Amino acid sequence: MPPLQAHITLFADKPIGKVNRWVFGNNMLGYQKGGWPHAEPVYHDRGAGIWDPERRRPVPEMMAIAKNTGLSVARYPGGCGVHLFDWKKTVGPLESRPEQLFGLPEFLRCCEAMGAVPLITLADYHGTAQDAADLVEYLNASSDVRHPWAQLRARDGRRRPWNVLWFEYGNETEHGDHVSRRMSPREYAENYLRYRRAMKAVDNRIKLGAVVATGFPNLNEWALPVLQRTGKEVDFVIHHSYIPHYSREDGIPPAEELFALALACLDQIQAYYDELRRLLRETTGRDNVPIAVTEFNGHFVQEKPVPYRHTLGNALLNAEMLRVFLNPRNRILMANFWQFCNEYWGMVKGYVHLGERLVKRPQYYPFEFYHHHFGEELVDVQVDSPRFEVEGGYGVAPAKGKGQRGGAAGAPIKPAEVWRIQPVAGVKQRTENGVLAVEFGGGEDVNYYHARVVLPVKPNTLYRLIGWVKTENLTSSRGACFQIGDARGWLATRSAAITPEVIGTSDWTRVEVEYRTLPDTREVEVLARRLEGGGAVSGKAWYRDVQIQEMVPHTFPAVPYLSAIASRRGRREVYAMLVNKHLSLPVQVEVEVRGFSPRGANLWVLTGERVDSTNEQNPNAVSVTHRALGSVGRNFTFELPPHSLAALQIE
Repeated sequence: MPPLQAHITLFADKPIGKVNRWVFGNNMLGYQKGGWPHAEPVYHDRGAGIWDPERRRPVPEMMAIAKNTGLSVARYPGGCGVHLFDWKKTVGPLESRPEQLFGLPEFLRCCEAMGAVPLITLADYHGTAQDAADLVEYLNASSDVRHPWAQLRARDGRRRPWNVLWFEYGNETEHGDHVSRRMSPREYAENYLRYRRAMKAVDNRIKLGAVVATGFPNLNEWALPVLQRTGKEVDFVIHHSYIPHYSREDGIPPAEELFALALACLDQIQAYYDELRRLLRETTGRDNVPIAVTEFNGHFVQEKPVPYRHTLGNALLNAEMLRVFLNPRNRILMANFWQFCNEYWGMVKGYVHLGERLVKRPQYYPFEFYHHHFGEELVDVQVDSPRFEVEGGYGVAPAKGKGQRGGAAGAPIKPAEVWRIQPVAGVKQRTENGVLAVEFGGGEDVNYYHARVVLPVKPNTLYRLIGWVKTENLTSSRGACFQIGDARGWLATRSAAITPEVIGTSDWTRVEVEYRTLPDTREVEVLARRLEGGGAVSGKAWYRDVQIQEMVPHTFPAVPYLSAIASRRGRREVYAMLVNKHLSLPVQVEVEVRGFSPRGANLWVLTGERVDSTNEQNPNAVSVTHRALGSVGRNFTFELPPHSLAALQIE
């Protein structure tokens, strides 16, 4: 088949904002032994490969790679490992912390070596506001007798202050500490204000971020109550961008279909930031509260047929996310890819101390492209391209035609049967007048899923589950909720969604969640749930009035196969970053340049044989080629291969 035809117009004389290089940040891992079950010596002693404890220095090879990505903001100590993290165990003489050789001073030395701004995440389920104030003193106060923590910093080899200004209060706090506790939005907001005031009393320059969303949940559930309480004081808010949500191990749907779906999510992300900006204006009275996206990646949690998180397709998805983060209207303060090296997600793999070759995975290359082949000021660009449509799924909304608003369709569907109950040790269950009553004995961390109803549904259709839950003295951080999923079960389909949880003592509370059925689904099961992971549970829960409602989903417009973002460096160079999302056809790109007189052009292209190609076995399977386009005028053409990222430089 002939290539697709697309046209881009670069308006070199129409600047629209500065290129915010803080969106090219990353995450560094310093997991603490005893504070996170996945902590191993390679994390708490070596920072997942960036620190050499034998020579007591950053690993030069890793620092060079970090610099080559333009790594601007480095986040520490890493994700959910921060919940119970005790920073005071990461400082002081090495002999006093033999199982934390990669501590806070070592992380900051790596930041210096990389030229990165440090971002430190505070523990949300360990410590006090005074501990946070002590941290600021350690980092930023003068090392005199008035400041014992700063004196410890001097003994750690740093007499002058580190001047760390950026902090987060917690990481994905809304989902709990993975052990036994989970804060309410109000409790989190009160803690945030307490921590912020204590920290600013030590150094008024510091900025503290507040967690508002992980993934793309309803902003009314957590973000709204947090912002209603903190809005007048909040310095910035924190979002983690993970989409799509895919965890199947059977290769269904095929990679081409899955990545076409993933690459259709960008309007959906933009709409979410538009809604978050609206909420920020309403709750804070300010239009300048920035958003920090301190984790982002494609959420592919699987290994077979290949680990999709390490594929060319995921590199293209991350390049597209960067395009959204760079949009000035979103006021993105910073963005941090999850994460830099090794562990499960690293863009670089290999340990120098083991003599391993350092392999750049595909998701490394968008950052290298932006560092070397992009300007300092954004300029306007228009794209005219053929489009494609997707039905939606795995957290991605449909994209068709011109798009349409969603809503309810037809009458609600109620169960035709009573709850089917299976016995479970330590739990009493009964039904009365359609209400399921459950009492937990208190001895175990029960994973409760033993009452279900089944309802008929249509395949590949969006439904909203609505139900009511009441609790009495329900202990632990995991509460009562409903789960809707394919009736064949989670283990068979990996397809389900869970409503918000109700904890403690609460009157009847309406909960709801949306769920899209699989292409071959004929029935769904609704389970009365209490998930394990919150500690031993006692108390009572009641469940009633379950129903599902077919929904017409909010549909976004069909997606252009070619996307572009453009910039300039002074009057000397114009750049464009392009993604061809067609997974089997090349795109013939016609470029029109306005407000600039081109002399020549160069093109760098990242691609591979397939969209699911990885560098796991062959480190050059996904690689970069350079092509000199030679002398060009105001109009010229070139061809982009399928599933590719390209950096265009015009001189």
